[in-house]
Amino acid sequence: MKAAVSLIVLLINVIQAPEKLAPQNGASVVTSTDKSIGWSAEWGMQEIQVDGKRAVQFTEKGSGRLSAWPEEVRWSVQSTWLADRGFRPLETERTVTAPDGKVLLIETKHFDRSKGTVRLVRTVTGKPPESVTLDVPEDTLAIEGIAGVLRFASVPTSKSRSLSVHILSNEPKVYKVDFVWRTEESVSTPAGEFHCYRVEMVPQLGILNVVRPFLQKTNFWFTVAVPHDWIRYEGPESGPGSPAVVMALSRMNP
Repeated sequence: MKAAVSLIVLLINVIQAPEKLAPQNGASVVTSTDKSIGWSAEWGMQEIQVDGKRAVQFTEKGSGRLSAWPEEVRWSVQSTWLADRGFRPLETERTVTAPDGKVLLIETKHFDRSKGTVRLVRTVTGKPPESVTLDVPEDTLAIEGIAGVLRFASVPTSKSRSLSVHILSNEPKVYKVDFVWRTEESVSTPAGEFHCYRVEMVPQLGILNVVRPFLQKTNFWFTVAVPHDWIRYEGPESGPGSPAVVMALSRMNP
């Protein structure tokens, strides 16, 4: 009975993949609220096959100022998720370079679903590689690609619609969170104005929930109109304690 209940909970928390995954490409611009950092990025999404299974690959290439680096940098991110019965992250890779091409950082995450673990390897130039393996719940999602996956969540039937999952941050730590569909809003971006759902990511902190009102808010905006495109993000740049940023759509390729 316990296994059956666990399966029901898991299915509720799975973001189902649509029958067709149309490729997408676009661009975004980012600024911190204190104007200390900022960058621009090109991103894309396409359906692929992994070991004979349906999957989706998210890519990003960006340049500018990140809080972790004293100088401007360039980076590329590739994130692969299974999409056969529901979206599940498989692996990610992030590479950061100096403008002259010198590699500053390579970071990979590999999810082993059979073991319920994720292995993170971080290599900073001039230092030995750091590796850590974490036990993660089955419904754990990766930060890389989360906006692209979240737009496929079921259309809310009421303002109280929510999705409970776990998120793996870049620290790395696993957080239990609720994505809550709050309201419909008009959002202005460099790409135009859009009618959107605002989706808040609410951390579940147990006995520390009393301090939640003082934590930095994290919100995503997706178009109300199908296919619920990502439009805007407001929240931490790269996890708890990082600068607050606003990320907005600057171009959606046809």
